[in-house]
Amino acid sequence: MYDYNDGLLPAGRWPRLYLAKGAEVMKFAGSNIPGFCAIATSRYQKNGKWSNMTYQLDLVPGVRALYFVSPMHGTWGDNLGSWGEVAEKLGLPVDVAQAIIRGEYKETSDRLDKLEEFSLAVEAGGASTETVVISFGSPTNRSISEGYWEKPKSSHTSDGRMVTVIPGAMLADEADRRALDWGEKCGYAVDSSEVIRFREELTTRVGWDYPTIVEPEGAKVISSKHRPGMHGGYWTIEVVVQITTA
Repeated sequence: MYDYNDGLLPAGRWPRLYLAKGAEVMKFAGSNIPGFCAIATSRYQKNGKWSNMTYQLDLVPGVRALYFVSPMHGTWGDNLGSWGEVAEKLGLPVDVAQAIIRGEYKETSDRLDKLEEFSLAVEAGGASTETVVISFGSPTNRSISEGYWEKPKSSHTSDGRMVTVIPGAMLADEADRRALDWGEKCGYAVDSSEVIRFREELTTRVGWDYPTIVEPEGAKVISSKHRPGMHGGYWTIEVVVQITTA
């Protein structure tokens, strides 16, 4: 038997459960899945937004449970550096693993896609890559008053080169997508003044959600993550940099 609770977890995290049989996977959504599982028992607990169902599942022989939940202040897969690592962790073919993660954790899939795209382009030119982490945050009040959050932040590659980023603005295509999604939810036409104004506002916002590379030339930001904390919290930015091999 396998026990699964579908309730909301602290920090707004929802668990997911997939069932794998060889290379075939199915997402559990609260009902029997022929060839994969049958619900032996289910128990509902009413508790406002914390209401949940606890299931006891009878798994068909050869079926594995794949339980997903993000860490408290992050996204599932933050610690994985390639699609190969994802596939290895899940014990699934790469294309199957990609389909799951692209459907459930867009931030992780976008980061891995960017990293793979950059690495393939670099390797085609006879070089390799290194991922540099720039971590900063929780400044003093004095530092904040002196422009801490607006100043460039840096780290170094393994061979000593400086990697520097500055706060940036949202890319136009993402601003378009977010504005259209917002307009649809609010009932505005795609060409309404409200949607146009919101899109313009998004593209003029500058912050660490969308860092911009200062140096070295050709480097690429693959992720930017915020964690709550004192005086604005903490940011971790990953930058992939080309390394020329001898």
